[in-house]
Amino acid sequence: MPFLRLAVDASVVAEDTRGIGRYARAVLRRLIAHDDVDLILLLRGPFAFRHRTALERALGSSRFSLRSSPGLRSDADVIWHPANGTFFASHLPSVATIHDAVPFRYPDDDPKRRLHAQKPFLESVRTASRIVAVSEFGREELRAVFNLDRERIAVIHHGVEQSFAPGPARPLPSGLFDQRYILFVGDPIAEPRKNFALLYEAYRRAWPSRGKTGAASSVPALVVAGAQAPPLEGVVHAGNLGDDLAARNADEGLRALYRGALVLALASYHETFGMPMLEAMACGTPVVASRASSLPEIGGDAALYAPPNDPDAWATALRRVTEDFTLRDRLRIVGLDRATHFSWDESAARHLALFREIAATS
Repeated sequence: MPFLRLAVDASVVAEDTRGIGRYARAVLRRLIAHDDVDLILLLRGPFAFRHRTALERALGSSRFSLRSSPGLRSDADVIWHPANGTFFASHLPSVATIHDAVPFRYPDDDPKRRLHAQKPFLESVRTASRIVAVSEFGREELRAVFNLDRERIAVIHHGVEQSFAPGPARPLPSGLFDQRYILFVGDPIAEPRKNFALLYEAYRRAWPSRGKTGAASSVPALVVAGAQAPPLEGVVHAGNLGDDLAARNADEGLRALYRGALVLALASYHETFGMPMLEAMACGTPVVASRASSLPEIGGDAALYAPPNDPDAWATALRRVTEDFTLRDRLRIVGLDRATHFSWDESAARHLALFREIAATS
């Protein structure tokens, strides 16, 4: 294979614990192991060198050079923008990953904030040689929103880290030992599309005896793994445990939560992939998900689905999966198999092939 010099916008690599940061690290940790790939990480601002230690820790390697993005010259073959848009100009042929079109599907009411959110997407549409979508649903959404040619968009699915696997549910956060719970992964306040309001209403309808004397032991908690959680009865905030930044014990806390949960509830009305779905399945945890956007594409027949606007259907689904042991066993078995169809090694290989293609034809 010819030597590839790949420049990467590394703004989400060292700190971002959202799905976007996890995605960028998962791909880069595999590309950095290739002797025929030279990684040039780019950070905006004049003091990029100050972040080298954090980047090395996040990627588990020092095999990269580090520069400020304005200082990039012609010594790279292609540049990759993995952070949901293009955030700085470059003369290089580029590949941009657009994870979703949320700023256009659900635009901010404030004109300045709306423009700020949409600008990196429009720059990608204008300048990128190819755009990566993370699902077929994502590709069709980009075609519809930006009027892009289908051939310009490459669909490359996410994978599942091998650390997500069945096993003992430990260490669980304090207060969750020996407690039955339903798990929600994400930020229920900052991301309305995660549809936590509907999920909580379904939870209330599924267990109307919640809070009554003698009912506490029979009612599962609703555990939120995310940056914040609303102060509602029955809701337990486990913290933001989606931290894969440290090479040692990466994902340990989130994996324990998956393993200990009765079910993962993914009520989103808009997702272009839904990484928690596959992570839960890989841990042997049943999943109830919305029959909406990309979730049926990713989950296949390995999840129990409910409409994203029907709290009664969700209440029924939650009761079924928590009480029907035969259903739980079936979802566990088919979920474990479904997760094996998504590999970060394969995803990284497909990214690398795309980068090589763009470098060779530009």
